[in-house]
Amino acid sequence: MDISIVTPVFNSFRWIELCVHSVRHALQGRGYEHIVVDGGSTDGTLEYLKRQKDIRLIPGPDKGMYHALNKGMATARGRILGHLNADEQYDRAGLAHALQKLDQTGADAVFGPTIMLDEHLNFLYLFNQITVPRPIDADWHMPVQTCSFLYRREIWERYPYPAEYRVVGDHAWFRRQMKLGLKLISVRKPIGFFPWHQDDIAKRLGSHGENALADVNRKSLPMRLAKLRFRIHHLLEGGLMRPKSMDWECFGFDQELHHKLTARPQLGA
Repeated sequence: MDISIVTPVFNSFRWIELCVHSVRHALQGRGYEHIVVDGGSTDGTLEYLKRQKDIRLIPGPDKGMYHALNKGMATARGRILGHLNADEQYDRAGLAHALQKLDQTGADAVFGPTIMLDEHLNFLYLFNQITVPRPIDADWHMPVQTCSFLYRREIWERYPYPAEYRVVGDHAWFRRQMKLGLKLISVRKPIGFFPWHQDDIAKRLGSHGENALADVNRKSLPMRLAKLRFRIHHLLEGGLMRPKSMDWECFGFDQELHHKLTARPQLGA
């Protein structure tokens, strides 16, 4: 098995079908598995997943998103792992490019830009994360989006997701992985799609009070210098330059694959 994609889900009937279609399309022709860990959905999500013969379904309940991710990763058979939330999608060309780069370089993980969409799946902006961070950079911001990040299974095995968190566990996990010597590479093609909408987990949980950086003094001189260094590198690497055009494709609520061309896409953070 080459690639395992793990999707935690709870009551996301509006989005999960698009996610499933996207993984099928993006990884068609490869040895892959899509593991979906359902936390006890009651809105039709679970019934839909049970009808999908190519999904490895792990039904709930669970103790939250990161516990669900760990359940899925523990059963994964792929040498490369990805975390794709139920409302997210992959771009086929971007994902293929990232996987090729990961194989060519022998790095631990690969990341790239993310296309941000609105709740109707219209383009908002390109989150142009291309600058490889140092460990200290993960102490003031999250340098990658999980839908645009893939890594070797040994990375999860050495340190699973911290299940005590409900929302910011991916940032806490990434900080720890960086301190363990994570070898990162970046690509310039967008890998994943992230939609802003009212049903995402952070909005559903409201004021969760979690902080992945509670132990960090972000106003300290070393942190300010780290921010400045990172931003200079990002500028020099072209991270603030808008591409002339951007081809991308995603599934819409009509269940059809839509091919898009965005001229001079807006950048955002």
